[in-house]
Amino acid sequence: MNQLNRVLRPVERIVHRYGAHLGRIAMIVVFLFLWLPIGVLVFMSFAKGGVLAFPPEELTLQWYVTFLNNQAAISSIVTTLKISIVASLISVILATLIAYAVDRFVFPGKDILQLLATLPIVVPLVVTGIAMVLFFGAINFQQGYWSIVIAHVVRTIPFATLVILPTFLTFDRQLEEASKDLGANELETFRQITLPSVFPGIIAGGLLAFTLSFNEFVYTYFVKDSSTTTLPIYIWNQIRYNVTPEVNVISVVFLLLAVSLVLIAVSLTRVELLTRR
Repeated sequence: MNQLNRVLRPVERIVHRYGAHLGRIAMIVVFLFLWLPIGVLVFMSFAKGGVLAFPPEELTLQWYVTFLNNQAAISSIVTTLKISIVASLISVILATLIAYAVDRFVFPGKDILQLLATLPIVVPLVVTGIAMVLFFGAINFQQGYWSIVIAHVVRTIPFATLVILPTFLTFDRQLEEASKDLGANELETFRQITLPSVFPGIIAGGLLAFTLSFNEFVYTYFVKDSSTTTLPIYIWNQIRYNVTPEVNVISVVFLLLAVSLVLIAVSLTRVELLTRR
Protein backbone atom coordinates (compact mmCIF):
# COMPACT_ATOMS: atom_id res chain seq x y z
CA MET A 1 0.00 0.00 0.00
CA ASN A 2 2.83 2.37 0.86
CA GLN A 3 4.49 1.61 -2.46
CA LEU A 4 1.24 2.32 -4.27
CA ASN A 5 0.93 5.65 -2.43
CA ARG A 6 4.47 6.60 -3.41
CA VAL A 7 3.60 5.92 -7.05
CA LEU A 8 0.29 7.80 -6.93
CA ARG A 9 1.50 10.91 -5.10
CA PRO A 10 3.42 12.35 -8.10
CA VAL A 11 0.39 11.67 -10.27
CA GLU A 12 -1.87 13.44 -7.80
CA ARG A 13 0.45 16.44 -7.69
CA ILE A 14 0.49 16.64 -11.49
CA VAL A 15 -3.31 16.40 -11.67
CA HIS A 16 -3.74 19.00 -8.92
CA ARG A 17 -1.33 21.42 -10.57
CA TYR A 18 -2.12 20.86 -14.25
CA GLY A 19 -5.59 19.29 -14.11
CA ALA A 20 -7.41 22.26 -15.61
CA HIS A 21 -4.93 22.54 -18.47
CA LEU A 22 -5.05 18.80 -19.13
CA GLY A 23 -8.85 18.96 -19.20
CA ARG A 24 -8.83 21.75 -21.76
CA ILE A 25 -6.32 19.86 -23.91
CA ALA A 26 -8.48 16.74 -23.73
CA MET A 27 -11.53 18.72 -24.80
CA ILE A 28 -9.66 20.21 -27.74
CA VAL A 29 -8.41 16.77 -28.81
CA VAL A 30 -11.90 15.29 -28.64
CA PHE A 31 -13.35 18.27 -30.51
CA LEU A 32 -10.76 17.94 -33.27
CA PHE A 33 -11.26 14.18 -33.44
CA LEU A 34 -15.00 14.66 -33.95
CA TRP A 35 -15.09 17.72 -36.20
CA LEU A 36 -11.84 17.77 -38.15
CA PRO A 37 -12.92 14.96 -40.52
CA ILE A 38 -16.21 16.79 -41.05
CA GLY A 39 -14.32 19.99 -41.82
CA VAL A 40 -12.21 18.13 -44.37
CA LEU A 41 -15.40 16.72 -45.89
CA VAL A 42 -16.91 20.19 -46.28
CA PHE A 43 -13.67 21.51 -47.76
CA MET A 44 -13.45 18.60 -50.21
CA SER A 45 -16.95 19.31 -51.49
CA PHE A 46 -15.36 22.24 -53.35
CA ALA A 47 -12.63 20.08 -54.95
CA LYS A 48 -12.52 20.40 -58.72
CA GLY A 49 -10.90 17.06 -59.41
CA GLY A 50 -12.89 13.93 -60.10
CA VAL A 51 -11.18 11.94 -57.36
CA LEU A 52 -11.20 12.32 -53.61
CA ALA A 53 -7.56 13.41 -53.19
CA PHE A 54 -6.49 15.77 -50.45
CA PRO A 55 -5.56 18.57 -50.74
CA PRO A 56 -7.45 19.51 -53.92
CA GLU A 57 -5.55 21.27 -56.66
CA GLU A 58 -8.39 23.70 -57.37
CA LEU A 59 -11.68 24.75 -55.77
CA THR A 60 -14.98 25.01 -57.59
CA LEU A 61 -18.75 25.02 -57.16
CA GLN A 62 -19.10 22.53 -60.00
CA TRP A 63 -20.23 19.64 -57.84
CA TYR A 64 -22.93 21.70 -56.15
CA VAL A 65 -24.35 22.49 -59.59
CA THR A 66 -24.08 18.82 -60.52
CA PHE A 67 -25.95 17.86 -57.39
CA LEU A 68 -28.77 20.31 -58.07
CA ASN A 69 -29.14 18.84 -61.57
CA ASN A 70 -28.98 15.22 -60.37
CA GLN A 71 -32.54 13.96 -60.53
CA ALA A 72 -31.69 10.66 -58.86
CA ALA A 73 -30.22 12.47 -55.84
CA ILE A 74 -33.16 14.87 -55.63
CA SER A 75 -35.58 11.95 -55.91
CA SER A 76 -33.82 10.15 -53.07
CA ILE A 77 -34.15 13.26 -50.90
CA VAL A 78 -37.88 13.50 -51.66
CA THR A 79 -38.33 9.81 -50.84
CA THR A 80 -36.43 10.26 -47.59
CA LEU A 81 -38.60 13.23 -46.64
CA LYS A 82 -41.80 11.29 -47.36
CA ILE A 83 -40.63 8.46 -45.12
CA SER A 84 -39.16 10.61 -42.35
CA ILE A 85 -42.14 12.93 -42.00
CA VAL A 86 -44.64 10.08 -41.66
CA ALA A 87 -42.37 8.03 -39.38
CA SER A 88 -41.70 11.07 -37.17
CA LEU A 89 -45.40 11.87 -36.78
CA ILE A 90 -46.19 8.29 -35.80
CA SER A 91 -43.25 8.17 -33.39
CA VAL A 92 -44.24 11.45 -31.73
CA ILE A 93 -47.84 10.34 -31.26
CA LEU A 94 -46.83 6.98 -29.79
CA ALA A 95 -44.07 8.52 -27.65
CA THR A 96 -46.49 11.14 -26.30
CA LEU A 97 -49.02 8.47 -25.38
CA ILE A 98 -46.31 6.40 -23.69
CA ALA A 99 -45.00 9.42 -21.78
CA TYR A 100 -48.52 10.43 -20.70
CA ALA A 101 -49.34 6.90 -19.52
CA VAL A 102 -46.07 6.51 -17.61
CA ASP A 103 -46.47 9.89 -15.91
CA ARG A 104 -50.17 9.82 -15.06
CA PHE A 105 -51.18 6.21 -14.39
CA VAL A 106 -50.16 3.24 -12.30
CA PHE A 107 -50.89 -0.05 -14.05
CA PRO A 108 -49.47 -3.58 -14.31
CA GLY A 109 -46.58 -3.70 -16.76
CA LYS A 110 -45.66 -0.02 -16.45
CA ASP A 111 -41.98 -0.81 -15.98
CA ILE A 112 -42.10 -3.24 -18.89
CA LEU A 113 -43.64 -0.54 -21.09
CA GLN A 114 -40.79 1.84 -20.28
CA LEU A 115 -38.27 -0.92 -20.98
CA LEU A 116 -39.83 -1.83 -24.32
CA ALA A 117 -40.03 1.83 -25.34
CA THR A 118 -36.28 2.31 -24.90
CA LEU A 119 -35.01 -1.21 -25.66
CA PRO A 120 -34.18 -0.58 -29.35
CA ILE A 121 -31.46 1.84 -28.24
CA VAL A 122 -29.34 -0.95 -26.74
CA VAL A 123 -30.13 -3.68 -29.29
CA PRO A 124 -27.59 -3.72 -32.16
CA LEU A 125 -29.04 -2.25 -35.35
CA VAL A 126 -28.10 -5.29 -37.43
CA VAL A 127 -29.89 -7.63 -35.02
CA THR A 128 -33.07 -5.57 -35.14
CA GLY A 129 -32.80 -5.26 -38.94
CA ILE A 130 -32.57 -9.03 -39.37
CA ALA A 131 -35.45 -9.52 -36.93
CA MET A 132 -37.66 -7.15 -38.92
CA VAL A 133 -36.81 -8.90 -42.19
CA LEU A 134 -37.80 -12.25 -40.66
CA PHE A 135 -40.95 -10.73 -39.15
CA PHE A 136 -42.11 -9.11 -42.39
CA GLY A 137 -41.42 -12.37 -44.22
CA ALA A 138 -43.35 -14.41 -41.68
CA ILE A 139 -46.48 -12.25 -42.05
CA ASN A 140 -46.01 -11.82 -45.82
CA PHE A 141 -45.72 -8.05 -45.48
CA GLN A 142 -44.40 -6.55 -48.69
CA GLN A 143 -41.12 -4.69 -48.33
CA GLY A 144 -41.17 -1.12 -49.58
CA TYR A 145 -42.36 2.25 -48.37
CA TRP A 146 -44.41 1.12 -45.39
CA SER A 147 -41.91 -1.45 -44.21
CA ILE A 148 -39.31 1.34 -44.09
CA VAL A 149 -41.72 3.62 -42.21
CA ILE A 150 -42.37 0.91 -39.62
CA ALA A 151 -38.65 0.26 -39.25
CA HIS A 152 -37.97 3.97 -38.77
CA VAL A 153 -40.72 4.21 -36.15
CA VAL A 154 -39.05 1.38 -34.23
CA ARG A 155 -35.76 3.24 -34.53
CA THR A 156 -37.01 6.67 -33.43
CA ILE A 157 -39.60 5.93 -30.71
CA PRO A 158 -37.01 5.46 -27.92
CA PHE A 159 -35.36 8.81 -28.60
CA ALA A 160 -38.66 10.66 -28.94
CA THR A 161 -39.84 9.10 -25.68
CA LEU A 162 -36.67 10.09 -23.82
CA VAL A 163 -37.16 13.70 -24.91
CA ILE A 164 -40.93 13.94 -24.37
CA LEU A 165 -41.15 12.06 -21.05
CA PRO A 166 -39.24 14.66 -18.97
CA THR A 167 -41.63 17.39 -20.11
CA PHE A 168 -44.50 15.44 -18.51
CA LEU A 169 -42.49 14.51 -15.42
CA THR A 170 -41.58 18.13 -14.70
CA PHE A 171 -44.99 19.58 -15.53
CA ASP A 172 -46.69 21.39 -12.64
CA ARG A 173 -49.86 19.38 -12.04
CA GLN A 174 -51.27 22.18 -9.87
CA LEU A 175 -52.01 24.11 -13.07
CA GLU A 176 -54.38 21.35 -14.14
CA GLU A 177 -56.05 21.31 -10.75
CA ALA A 178 -56.53 25.08 -10.90
CA SER A 179 -58.04 24.77 -14.36
CA LYS A 180 -60.54 22.15 -13.18
CA ASP A 181 -61.40 24.23 -10.12
CA LEU A 182 -62.32 27.05 -12.51
CA GLY A 183 -64.78 24.80 -14.33
CA ALA A 184 -62.78 23.32 -17.20
CA ASN A 185 -63.35 19.64 -17.96
CA GLU A 186 -60.60 17.05 -18.57
CA LEU A 187 -60.39 17.63 -22.32
CA GLU A 188 -60.37 21.42 -22.05
CA THR A 189 -57.68 21.27 -19.37
CA PHE A 190 -55.50 19.06 -21.53
CA ARG A 191 -55.98 21.23 -24.61
CA GLN A 192 -55.52 24.61 -22.92
CA ILE A 193 -53.08 23.84 -20.08
CA THR A 194 -51.25 20.54 -20.46
CA LEU A 195 -50.62 20.47 -24.19
CA PRO A 196 -49.17 24.02 -24.48
CA SER A 197 -46.84 23.28 -21.56
CA VAL A 198 -45.44 20.04 -22.99
CA PHE A 199 -45.62 21.11 -26.65
CA PRO A 200 -41.99 22.33 -26.87
CA GLY A 201 -40.82 18.91 -25.71
CA ILE A 202 -43.08 17.21 -28.24
CA ILE A 203 -41.68 19.39 -31.02
CA ALA A 204 -38.13 18.67 -29.88
CA GLY A 205 -38.85 14.93 -29.81
CA GLY A 206 -40.34 15.14 -33.28
CA LEU A 207 -37.34 17.00 -34.66
CA LEU A 208 -34.96 14.47 -33.14
CA ALA A 209 -37.04 11.60 -34.52
CA PHE A 210 -37.05 13.23 -37.95
CA THR A 211 -33.28 13.70 -37.86
CA LEU A 212 -32.68 10.07 -36.93
CA SER A 213 -35.13 8.84 -39.55
CA PHE A 214 -33.62 11.06 -42.24
CA ASN A 215 -30.16 9.65 -41.47
CA GLU A 216 -31.16 6.01 -40.96
CA PHE A 217 -29.28 3.54 -43.14
CA VAL A 218 -29.11 0.10 -41.48
CA TYR A 219 -32.83 -0.52 -40.96
CA THR A 220 -33.61 0.91 -44.40
CA TYR A 221 -31.04 -1.33 -46.07
CA PHE A 222 -32.63 -4.44 -44.57
CA VAL A 223 -36.31 -3.72 -45.20
CA LYS A 224 -36.33 -1.71 -48.45
CA ASP A 225 -37.27 -3.00 -51.86
CA SER A 226 -35.29 -2.49 -55.07
CA SER A 227 -37.33 0.54 -56.19
CA THR A 228 -37.10 2.58 -52.97
CA THR A 229 -33.91 4.58 -52.53
CA THR A 230 -33.44 6.93 -49.62
CA LEU A 231 -30.63 9.45 -49.45
CA PRO A 232 -28.35 7.33 -47.21
CA ILE A 233 -28.83 4.39 -49.58
CA TYR A 234 -28.08 6.63 -52.54
CA ILE A 235 -24.87 7.87 -50.90
CA TRP A 236 -23.86 4.27 -50.15
CA ASN A 237 -24.39 3.27 -53.79
CA GLN A 238 -22.39 6.26 -54.98
CA ILE A 239 -19.48 5.37 -52.70
CA ARG A 240 -19.53 1.79 -53.91
CA TYR A 241 -19.81 2.36 -57.64
CA ASN A 242 -19.08 5.97 -58.64
CA VAL A 243 -16.99 8.02 -56.21
CA THR A 244 -16.96 11.73 -57.07
CA PRO A 245 -16.82 14.92 -54.97
CA GLU A 246 -20.60 15.09 -55.45
CA VAL A 247 -20.80 12.58 -52.59
CA ASN A 248 -19.17 15.22 -50.39
CA VAL A 249 -21.77 17.78 -51.47
CA ILE A 250 -24.61 15.41 -50.58
CA SER A 251 -22.95 14.71 -47.25
CA VAL A 252 -22.69 18.46 -46.55
CA VAL A 253 -26.42 18.88 -47.25
CA PHE A 254 -27.06 15.93 -44.96
CA LEU A 255 -24.89 17.45 -42.25
CA LEU A 256 -26.44 20.91 -42.41
CA LEU A 257 -29.96 19.52 -42.13
CA ALA A 258 -29.10 17.18 -39.25
CA VAL A 259 -27.19 19.80 -37.26
CA SER A 260 -29.91 22.41 -37.80
CA LEU A 261 -32.65 20.10 -36.56
CA VAL A 262 -30.64 18.99 -33.54
CA LEU A 263 -29.92 22.61 -32.59
CA ILE A 264 -33.59 23.47 -32.90
CA ALA A 265 -34.51 20.45 -30.75
CA VAL A 266 -31.96 21.41 -28.10
CA SER A 267 -33.24 24.99 -28.04
CA LEU A 268 -36.81 23.79 -27.46
CA THR A 269 -36.11 21.46 -24.57
CA ARG A 270 -33.79 21.22 -21.57
CA VAL A 271 -31.47 18.33 -22.31
CA GLU A 272 -30.32 18.08 -18.69
CA LEU A 273 -33.80 16.90 -17.70
CA LEU A 274 -33.03 13.58 -19.39
CA THR A 275 -30.75 12.74 -16.48
CA ARG A 276 -33.33 13.42 -13.78
CA ARG A 277 -35.79 11.08 -12.13
